[in-house]
Amino acid sequence: MARLELDGVCKGFDRPIVDRLSLAVEEGEFFVIVGPSGIGKTTLLRCIAGLEVLDAGRIVIGGKDVSHIPPYRRNVAMTFESYALYPHLTVFENIASPLRARRVGQPAVEKAVADVAKLLRIDPLLDRKPHEISGGQKQRTALGRTLVAKPDVFLLDEPISHLDAKIRHELRRQFHHLEELRRVATVYVTHDYAEALSLGDRIGVMGHGGLDQIGTAREVFLNPSTLFVARHLGQPSINEIRCRLTTDGGHLRAIAKAGSFSFPVSSAHAAALNGGKRADVTVGIRPQHASIDMAGISGTVFVADAKVEIFEPLGATGVLVAQAGGVNLTALTSPDAHFEAGQPVKLALAVDQFLYFDPEKGRNLHV
Repeated sequence: MARLELDGVCKGFDRPIVDRLSLAVEEGEFFVIVGPSGIGKTTLLRCIAGLEVLDAGRIVIGGKDVSHIPPYRRNVAMTFESYALYPHLTVFENIASPLRARRVGQPAVEKAVADVAKLLRIDPLLDRKPHEISGGQKQRTALGRTLVAKPDVFLLDEPISHLDAKIRHELRRQFHHLEELRRVATVYVTHDYAEALSLGDRIGVMGHGGLDQIGTAREVFLNPSTLFVARHLGQPSINEIRCRLTTDGGHLRAIAKAGSFSFPVSSAHAAALNGGKRADVTVGIRPQHASIDMAGISGTVFVADAKVEIFEPLGATGVLVAQAGGVNLTALTSPDAHFEAGQPVKLALAVDQFLYFDPEKGRNLHV
């Protein structure tokens, strides 16, 4: 079993980067770590690969503690965002290098390289050197070198971030079916939330020092454990409103601290908020739960009068920013719609889908 286990892993430089992180990735599981740049995602992969020495904790692969074993003996293959290609070798020889290191026979090398090069659409480039190909082609070469290695663990650090949209889409689709990835544990790092939601059997949202939440894409997106998680899953980003709670005729209501915007709290949320005994909350409203088309909103609907600030048609959807009671709200619309700045609109808000967070600690009060 090529199961990957991290047990209380710690790594710091001038500050803790990875702090007591524990995780298990099963054989055949595609685990995606998503988070902003500089949060420690690459450092974590480098620790697993043995390129960084742990300050504390253990790394176990296939039941064997490899924490103090050098990188070349861990049987881990890693793709770097920075390519890390051998400049004097051709694309063919760069891809073949892990097989050469194991003294694999030439016919098997040629077949393995040809297969992965065809998959990655770099088969016409096999005789070129890295300085003769584009950045995207270098990234695919580095990915090909990882795929032919047949390790116990795959570590993929932003492996398709430099590729164009069409090839990224094709490779995401291929990742679901590649036998090489489905027979071992794979840890894939990205800052792209859509990539994470699309690829991961499970995803982990990385915060400062560790994984703030682990779960399926649906679990993490619909029920973020913290405001930090909610912010990093979704584009455009979630609307955040600092509110105070009050009762109006026996019903709980939220009033924005900035401006006069207010709205009713759904009965299910009211119960989680202790019937209003909690005075302050941060309310999260995802843009897809705000619309000028009431037909697109299900459940309890609250309609707010607003004025258009900005409208951006973005191909498949439109993004509208409108001000309601002194609060700017981002909503999704049809890309065929047209709005002028200052135009009055009515925003339909799906109050059943709102998220409520502790304003100090950012904890989801409904999870």
